[in-house]
Amino acid sequence: MTIKEIIKKYSNKLDRLDIELILAHSLDKTREFVLIHDEKQVTSNQSLVISKLIKRRIKGEPIAYLIGHKEFYGLDFIVSKHTLVPRPETEMLVDCVAHSLQLTDNQNVSIIDIGTGSGCIITSIAKTLQQTVNHKLTTRNFYATDISKEALKLAKKNAKLHGIEKKIKFLHGNLLSPFFPEFTKLQAKKLMPEKLIIVANLPYLDLEWKNLLKSTETKGLKYEPHIALYSGVDGLDAYRELAFQLKNILQQKNFPITAFCEIGHVQKKEMTKIFSFAKEVTFLKDLANKWRVCKIEIS
Repeated sequence: MTIKEIIKKYSNKLDRLDIELILAHSLDKTREFVLIHDEKQVTSNQSLVISKLIKRRIKGEPIAYLIGHKEFYGLDFIVSKHTLVPRPETEMLVDCVAHSLQLTDNQNVSIIDIGTGSGCIITSIAKTLQQTVNHKLTTRNFYATDISKEALKLAKKNAKLHGIEKKIKFLHGNLLSPFFPEFTKLQAKKLMPEKLIIVANLPYLDLEWKNLLKSTETKGLKYEPHIALYSGVDGLDAYRELAFQLKNILQQKNFPITAFCEIGHVQKKEMTKIFSFAKEVTFLKDLANKWRVCKIEIS
């Protein structure tokens, strides 16, 4: 069969873009090659691989898991079933951190991505700042934490892929807890940052979402790690734990902390309660006009 014939065969079952991406991956070619050379004959082995991947896609498995990578913030990231698939709406977190840093006068800032997953957020932030000429920061310390060792391995691989693995310190543990020893060391050496910026895309889906996994729009979620998706009855247990950890930090030293957290669009009220100890809690809408980011200013 030719590329053109394969596209025609499955065009009534799958979106054309998905078919093209699967073809490009299976043939080890670019999507542009697939588009230009649609008369190319596909071998029987390649045809078998393509058929298997298309069947998995029809069942709802995310295309990123099938081809092993996904674009995020203009960069290509390796993905696996140990991490969430990077999503366009999460790019807003990178924008928020970059904008915040452009406005600050602090010369020594630590940036921590908690629950880093594939590392797409912290890697994108570090790359963006690396390419920014007129920023005020002279010292930046980048950290990434995750409770999953497999996710951390992948995050390190992605950082290396983009040439910044030496800029980010990867720590294994729950949320901010693996950063506490670093925090103590910095205090002892009198190297405390002037400001701490936390970025978090923690699980925030409630249990009711599990009842929607058979719908067309959400069936792909069943393939993603549930520990990265769900967090208690209302979806906010992870953010409650983060609030508790932040209070522990404040007991040791009262200094400026800004947190940018991705949330569900109906979670404004509860997030305001959870972080009621903060100086200010504000919310930002995404391009779909939904509440997407909670900005928390502490001390």
